[in-house]
Amino acid sequence: MPAPRQLDPTYSVAAYLGHKIRREREKRKWTQQVLAAKVFVSRVRVAKVELGSDPPNPSLASRFDQVLGFEDDLYNLARVLENVQVRDYAQAYLARQLEAIAIHGYSIVVPGLLQTDDYARALMLAGQAGDPEEIDRYVERRVARQEVWKRTKPPWMWTLLDAAVLRRETGGRSVMRGQLTRLREMCELPQINVQILPENTTAIAGSLWLLTLPNGDRGAYTEGFSVGAYMEETAQVTRFQRVYDWLHTNALSADASMKLIEQAIEGYA
Repeated sequence: MPAPRQLDPTYSVAAYLGHKIRREREKRKWTQQVLAAKVFVSRVRVAKVELGSDPPNPSLASRFDQVLGFEDDLYNLARVLENVQVRDYAQAYLARQLEAIAIHGYSIVVPGLLQTDDYARALMLAGQAGDPEEIDRYVERRVARQEVWKRTKPPWMWTLLDAAVLRRETGGRSVMRGQLTRLREMCELPQINVQILPENTTAIAGSLWLLTLPNGDRGAYTEGFSVGAYMEETAQVTRFQRVYDWLHTNALSADASMKLIEQAIEGYA
């Protein structure tokens, strides 16, 4: 049997994370197969994690923590790695989003916290040419962020969604039906609200999000195609609050919005 491949743990965060897992596994005299069964993944996935070639998302890292007795060490490393891998301009926003107690925004696509895997993948394939495996990792990380809805006190989220989202066949009819069905289901949760901005009103180019943090601080994030900005200056946040308020005055009621979503689901049958 060939000797385990050696890896420099100082090469990267992924390499260090994999090194910690392999060292603890070997200390316990477990095979990769044994560890894989305990964290509910394949032996091949454990091997890739240990080599630093396919690092775990925070959810899987948390399972490694529990099994190997690392408390939250691996989870925190996975979060650091996740933030390093997203676009620089989005890192601060995504970090704050996980802390937020309230999220208000306007979007020209179904927002990430409400996306299905297939819809997220379709958006990423349309927005970038890349290795399918790399895109799969991005999808996995995005969907993993939806763990916020399992918190004891999940955030309050109020989304204004451009009506064109309901008609644009992102990923095809089957993907759209699945995504809009998920959207309807999520709207049944008391902390999630979606209102549709009709197509006969003026919208804005790009997406806008406002965050309220536990200490009362607020932030604003705007994003277009491959460009975005996160800001916490009071004047800037106030400016984008006004934009959000103006859009909100033109949005349909929650009940009328749900009827449009239902009609769209039927249209994709």
